[in-house]
Amino acid sequence: MIRNRVAPIELPKVKEQHRVGVFGEFADVMDDAIARAEAAPGKAQRERALFFRHLRDKVDHDRFGRMQERFLSDGVLDPAADLVKYIDPTLWFESKLAIAQRLGLKGRGPSRILDVGTGPAHFPVVAAFYGHEVVGTDLPLRVTGDLEGGHLYDVLGDIYGVRRLPLKVRAFQPLPDLDGRYDLVTAFLAAFNVREDKSPWGPDEWAFFLRDVRDNVLVPGGEVYMSLANQKLSEEAWRFLADRAAFTLEQSKQIHLKDLSAF
Repeated sequence: MIRNRVAPIELPKVKEQHRVGVFGEFADVMDDAIARAEAAPGKAQRERALFFRHLRDKVDHDRFGRMQERFLSDGVLDPAADLVKYIDPTLWFESKLAIAQRLGLKGRGPSRILDVGTGPAHFPVVAAFYGHEVVGTDLPLRVTGDLEGGHLYDVLGDIYGVRRLPLKVRAFQPLPDLDGRYDLVTAFLAAFNVREDKSPWGPDEWAFFLRDVRDNVLVPGGEVYMSLANQKLSEEAWRFLADRAAFTLEQSKQIHLKDLSAF
């Protein structure tokens, strides 16, 4: 049985599948996720069970609960928005576990990974579980993970123990030093690839960004893996990227770039 940390209310833009994770007691939600994974067949399910055991032991349950109480309280919560869906500690991690499997993170030697626009920081937690050093970036205005004053993303990042650097990506501007070089750069539904007028980047902006990542962020032979938001991606830009990719998933706009000399 999953007890509620916060009494559930109607959230029109949050899918039903997230509601238990958003309102439920963290320990109960984790125990349920572990039990479901252990009851299902297959190696991937065993990996999920191991990960959720790790997460249950890693996270301060009381702090997670106080985070729920704050962001689901009157005066803080906007019932017409969907941001609080990221409180759910199961489904988002399950999707990132699938990506980690696609990238071979379990069998890969210790790597440095930079997660651009890390948001609620789900991917860095999964990558760290597999033994990698992960640094996230987010907007400079989000400067505190303080439970009382921080943005939800920052509070979640602090709860999960993810290190983050301030970064605002701008078209045709080189990235600053981001604490050394990385073996892999990732970005998941990041919002950086739009112009000042909010229109999506075209091939020229993408080529500049990826050359800069190749020359100044990645180690030689480093890779980029992204999932891009449809509303921030033109068909022309997608075709430009996809034609140079080692792997793509068209529907979810996931793309794996291994040879960045093409840019």
